[in-house]
Amino acid sequence: MGVPSEHPGTGVTSDRKRTGVLFALRDDPEQVVRAEELGYDSVWAAEGQGKTAFGKLERWAVHTDEIGLATGIVNVFSRTPAALAAAAATLDEHSGGRAILGLGVAHPGVVETFHGVEFDRPLARLHEYVELVRRYLRGEAEGFEGEFYSPDRTSFWEAFEPERSSIPIYNGALGPGNVRLTGEVADGWLPNLYPPSRFEEATGWLAEGASRADRDPADIDVAMYVLTAVHDDPTVAYEAAANHVAYYLRDIPGYYARVAEEAGFGDEVEAAREAETTEAAAGQLSESFLDVVGLVGTPTTARDELEELRALGVDLPIVRTPSGTDDEWVERTLETFAPERSG
Repeated sequence: MGVPSEHPGTGVTSDRKRTGVLFALRDDPEQVVRAEELGYDSVWAAEGQGKTAFGKLERWAVHTDEIGLATGIVNVFSRTPAALAAAAATLDEHSGGRAILGLGVAHPGVVETFHGVEFDRPLARLHEYVELVRRYLRGEAEGFEGEFYSPDRTSFWEAFEPERSSIPIYNGALGPGNVRLTGEVADGWLPNLYPPSRFEEATGWLAEGASRADRDPADIDVAMYVLTAVHDDPTVAYEAAANHVAYYLRDIPGYYARVAEEAGFGDEVEAAREAETTEAAAGQLSESFLDVVGLVGTPTTARDELEELRALGVDLPIVRTPSGTDDEWVERTLETFAPERSG
């Protein structure tokens, strides 16, 4: 896939390698400012059962000037397309055109257990949702007759004129159908914990989806959440990575386990899921498995592995620290992967 000539959030060209950073549950403007100082392309705010992504990003916008501000991700079940488009357009205006919209279907654990909404036909819903968000941002007055939503009009009337009529939309997709849908309707693809051994096949799915809409696959920005566990002591790094991955395998059934199983780690996935605690599950994960789904080890090793991901075709690696790590770990991660300037 190709690298856009302009920053996807701001439209500003850059001579540095593009690297993003995900702050999953953190909401510290000082860390966001530090990321901007180090040249990071964009900062991504997760959303699940805690603070809203838009609330955090609005706060971060006040403290920054250039860095892209991305939802990563918000699901398509908990807000109407109109509410989501209004939130994105508001963030875009308040930040001077720096909003990036990361969407996803999430999973039943969030959608049904927390929001109390049926997890029904997620890909069809996502397809319609993206179309409606784009219509709202363009301010189209005519109505829309859909399977899930049928608004009489899709504009914000005269009360609100969005900063931009188009905001970059990334889809957090893993499975073949969802990756193909990404190629068809989204500006970027945003996989998480994705084994490199599956990446070539998945980019083929992306190209198939792009062909449905007569799009050039090179126009789709390939971003990727990259689990990083960086420490001078590799043993400490692997322990942190194992705890993080064990949580995803145990508490988010189906999605991440399936990808890992298809990459040849089915026995470890099964052992982790059958363990009584997350700590015990982490002990079932080998270093070879963790090396496949993350960048684990010393800063030098991790930086080299990040370049291997770029060579594989990842346009925008988005680094994150393992769950449960402290501020010192965040600072070490930001310094380790700070984008290099050319020239």
